Amino acid sequence: MEGVKCITELPEECMSHILSLTSPRDAARSAVLSSEFRSAANSDVVWGSFLPSGFEEIISKLESPLVFSSKKDLYLHFCNGPFLLKDNTKSFWLDKATGKKCYMLGGRELSISLENVTSYWRWMPQPSSRVPAVAKLMIDCSLKIKGKMKSRMLSPSTTYVGYLLFKVASPEEVCVRWGWNAGLGGYGGDFRRVHTSEQQQQYEEEVPHMRKDGWLELEMGSFFNDKNEDDELEMEMRNFHIRTPKSGLILEGVELRPTPTPTP
Repeated sequence: MEGVKCITELPEECMSHILSLTSPRDAARSAVLSSEFRSAANSDVVWGSFLPSGFEEIISKLESPLVFSSKKDLYLHFCNGPFLLKDNTKSFWLDKATGKKCYMLGGRELSISLENVTSYWRWMPQPSSRVPAVAKLMIDCSLKIKGKMKSRMLSPSTTYVGYLLFKVASPEEVCVRWGWNAGLGGYGGDFRRVHTSEQQQQYEEEVPHMRKDGWLELEMGSFFNDKNEDDELEMEMRNFHIRTPKSGLILEGVELRPTPTPTP
């Protein structure tokens, strides 16, 4: 624009448009530079661009109403989740640095072998859980847990990592697998061995880490979500020693989060 010597001399709508092309972190940092930047950086134009597409539908699916005064306020609310969805089997939130969607699939959203046989599994409330009921394994030799999710529910062009969330009384070796179903060749992905104990690590196995909320978090694998909305992600865990009875596992669910963004 002719005659403009400083970016703050631009109309506010121009500054807002420029900031909407950056990131939530950059927009928040720019707000402290000047009153002109603060006004532009806090606008609905900027924060509306960081909200995921279809956020209105997400709001309609929340179990509890969400009250917000601006799109920045809504964005920060989503980042302070998770929020339980109306089906009581999933929770949702946003990654604060990127605005990417995050989900936790509770045990009821997963397919668990013999889950309705009370001598094998029992469903019970857990105060620290984000879903109404978690599954406790009483005894089972053929432990198998599977989950599916449509790729369109996740943020496109994003690399995600899946984590199994659980508590355990006795450590076990298990196998986990990720795979896509694109409607042609079926599910893919190779099984790999992991361990449910923080203390034991053999054969380059993955081991879990204790979270601040008291649940163990075990990385299952990573995958890139492209823009094909017809794809379906499948995740699976099964026991490694199939003839050995298992017990003591308390399953909260599987969490899907974008790969961490390095802090500059």
